Amino acid sequence: MLRLGGHLLPAVRAASPLPAASSLPLHRFFLFSTTPASQFVVEDYLTTSCGLTPEKARRASRYLPSLKSPDNPDAVRAFLAGIGVSKAEVAAAISRDPRVLCSKVDITLTPCIAQLRDVGLSPTQISRLISIAPTIVVFPRLIPRLAFYLSLLGSYDNLHTTLSRSMYLLTQNLERVVKPNMVFLRQSGLTDSDIAKLLLLAPRILTLETGRIKEIVACADMLGVPRSSAMFKYAIVAVYNISPGKINARSDFLKKALGCSEAELGIAIRRLPEVLNFSDGRVSRVVDFLKTEVGLDAKYIVHRPAVLCYSLPRRLMPRHYVLKTLKAKSLVEKDVDFFAAVTPKEKVFTKRFLDPYKDSFPGLADAYAAACAGQVPVIQP
Repeated sequence: MLRLGGHLLPAVRAASPLPAASSLPLHRFFLFSTTPASQFVVEDYLTTSCGLTPEKARRASRYLPSLKSPDNPDAVRAFLAGIGVSKAEVAAAISRDPRVLCSKVDITLTPCIAQLRDVGLSPTQISRLISIAPTIVVFPRLIPRLAFYLSLLGSYDNLHTTLSRSMYLLTQNLERVVKPNMVFLRQSGLTDSDIAKLLLLAPRILTLETGRIKEIVACADMLGVPRSSAMFKYAIVAVYNISPGKINARSDFLKKALGCSEAELGIAIRRLPEVLNFSDGRVSRVVDFLKTEVGLDAKYIVHRPAVLCYSLPRRLMPRHYVLKTLKAKSLVEKDVDFFAAVTPKEKVFTKRFLDPYKDSFPGLADAYAAACAGQVPVIQP
């Protein structure tokens, strides 16, 4: 099941109205003009006027070879300030795409902001967008693509998360690249909601060649994750995240680390495909702790692979110590399940395993907090 044919390995290569410029007070532009053109040095301007670090200014200046005067950059910064973009957001925008300083306020920026408003973005959302994807105001023709992803992802927050991970998504043609991939994924059993989740987890996945998408889906099939399963989209992401030729090596490592058979590993992967993407060191440390300290066997772990997701020092160890101490004091039953103690959120864990013992074991909560902070818990069994 996990041993993939050589023809599939290439599958995983490497996925309120806003004011117009003319409405800005003239003195705003003069306030931004601090450097005479005859003394203009791009790197100096980027650090002193735009707030970039020297290193970021050095990198950004390479994209501004024709910039000889502060006049246009000052006008751009004044315009952005006038529509509510903070200095920090402007600095972030310039760092990501310095060419924004070369945009023309009347010709490019003003109509672009109007288009973004027409898409349904609020002033705050427009400011946030400019800080992470300033290319949208450098090339306003990208706005229809942004509107498409906004509709697909369902909210600006999801769009913001996706674009903050990769602006590359906006550069790909919708009709020739993205939509054909979506058609194939729908044919493979994914809903638009599933595809949106894929996009959040792997922003570049829809920009791959359709042939590569098909190979990735075929690899996910070979892992034994049913297309009807809610885990199938995560299997696709797991395969996408693995370098070429690594699936077989990953499965071999996991079998050795867990001490399980290929069939047992298949159980873990079907329940949590993400296990394929965990680092060797992380898996080794967590499995060693679960086996030697907690006393769990491979069968227990592969049927509950989510236990591998949790932080060893901040979650697994502190909660194990609490459970171990409560059992030693006969305050809980010996058969209380470790997984049941690890998975609850902090409030639920506190309510179940700490609060009931404030009087009978007053130092337990403090010891648990110390363990979570990386200190050695003072717990006397």
